[in-house]
Amino acid sequence: MRKKRRTILKDFTFKKSNYDWMLLLVVGLLTISGLAFLASSLAPQQLASFHREFLYQLIFGVWVGGVLMYILARTDYHRLFRFKRVILVAALLLLLFLGVIGALAQLQGLNGQELVNFVNQFDNPIFAPYIANGSVRWIQTPLIVIQASELAKIALLIYFAGVLQEFSERKNPAITWMDMKRPLYVFGLCAGLIIVQPDLGSVLLIYTILFSAMFVGKVPLKIISTVTLLMVGFGLFFALGTSYRRQRVLSVFERNTDASYQIDGVERAIRNGGLTGTGYGNSYAKQQNTILESTTDSIIGVIAEEMGFFVTVIFISLYLVLMFRGLKIGEEAPDVGGRALAVGISVWIVTQAFLNIGGNLGIVPLKGLPLPFVSEGGSAIVLNLLSIGILLNISAQGIKKTGEDKERYKKMRFNKNPLPKKKVFKK
Repeated sequence: MRKKRRTILKDFTFKKSNYDWMLLLVVGLLTISGLAFLASSLAPQQLASFHREFLYQLIFGVWVGGVLMYILARTDYHRLFRFKRVILVAALLLLLFLGVIGALAQLQGLNGQELVNFVNQFDNPIFAPYIANGSVRWIQTPLIVIQASELAKIALLIYFAGVLQEFSERKNPAITWMDMKRPLYVFGLCAGLIIVQPDLGSVLLIYTILFSAMFVGKVPLKIISTVTLLMVGFGLFFALGTSYRRQRVLSVFERNTDASYQIDGVERAIRNGGLTGTGYGNSYAKQQNTILESTTDSIIGVIAEEMGFFVTVIFISLYLVLMFRGLKIGEEAPDVGGRALAVGISVWIVTQAFLNIGGNLGIVPLKGLPLPFVSEGGSAIVLNLLSIGILLNISAQGIKKTGEDKERYKKMRFNKNPLPKKKVFKK
């Protein structure tokens, strides 16, 4: 008999279509409203600059991200586990390129124009480091600007989920310290390369994502708690060990630090917007430039001023709906790997949104994290939409609980195995 030929397209196409349409609707609303808010924030710029930056967000961010979301929604997420090391190596190489430059700059104590001159030595027309606000976190190519730490988030999550899936398929699924040694070493290597950029916030966010994946992946609490205590100590050491990070921490309690200027600008914009807002496109803060980074880190200030309290609360509530849908998908996932991926993606997007909004309101230390689906930045929104595609595919393979399955599922909640098949008795 002739063997059937399997094409790459057929091998990577998932035919089920019972996706979580509520999740897709929420992401669509966030993306469309994000484009509208970004267009308003970019309005004070010159026309050529507005067109260039908005079209970059629309074409590269939304369209390319949307295509990748569709492809991954149609691709069985278990395929990603086969390529988890390839994806991780790609992210590590990008981090290594930026990490070496950042480490050399910090060892020489460079800042300001000295740092710019040093980074320009590595400039080339194809692959060049890009510096902003004293940090080397981006790689500029002829077409796109890549933030390596954003790719590291999804790469590490896929790697950890794939490893947890392998553990669950062993004869002895119990996870030990020796099992987690290699994944934790990989995370430590990535964290070290990110921290020298410098970027402490992304390291802590990545660990939060991996913490949630390990928790639902049945990693023993003694391992999770030990690593978490180490991360808390690590975060405090680096946060209080440098002056600018210490000022950001103190800005939560005091408003007379340099870091509180951006928070004060956002709060004035919110007060000016009131309950109903000043109207779309009528932000005083963006016109007078009283909010720093109004198109990226602090875009929530422009949204609150123009839309008002009520619309802003509804907009923020979309992130909460996304979180609940993502956790529900994780609960119904057919295996440990799907559960870890779904919960990790949900925690990633919602935690990043909370840190962005909370930092601008002075609730948590200010950190330059973009608001998912809204802030300017092509690579960020591409990876956000890409992760939603993975989440949709997990939802299509989820175990739908109806009738008596609900009671059986409660007993097996967060177990490593899917629901047992019902016994069929032949007559």
